[in-house]
Amino acid sequence: MTLPDNRPFPDESEENSEQADAGSQANDVADDALGRTSDLSEESEHGGRPNPAQIIPDDVPDLVDKMNEMDRSGWIDEGAFDGEPRMDDEDEGEEDEIDEDDAIDWAEERDEDDE
Repeated sequence: MTLPDNRPFPDESEENSEQADAGSQANDVADDALGRTSDLSEESEHGGRPNPAQIIPDDVPDLVDKMNEMDRSGWIDEGAFDGEPRMDDEDEGEEDEIDEDDAIDWAEERDEDDE
């Protein structure tokens, strides 16, 4: 493609901005992801002015907060999964649901380890 003045490419002013690749390619997105150093869970908004009409306050940890806390600490809080099916691949004759006694035993063991 040559222009009338024998230039091989059009000026930047003639380029279509919708066809610009900068920032939209997979390698650009991957580089941004590799460069991320902050914990995304820190971006959640908690606190602030309390709303008296709000049933659940903002500063109460939700499921995502609980999962992030378990991920950071390395401890799995079995109590967070009470009543859920176990989905265990090994059949050791265990019950289908997590028992509250198991969660209490686990919490006591964890507290003993912390001391």
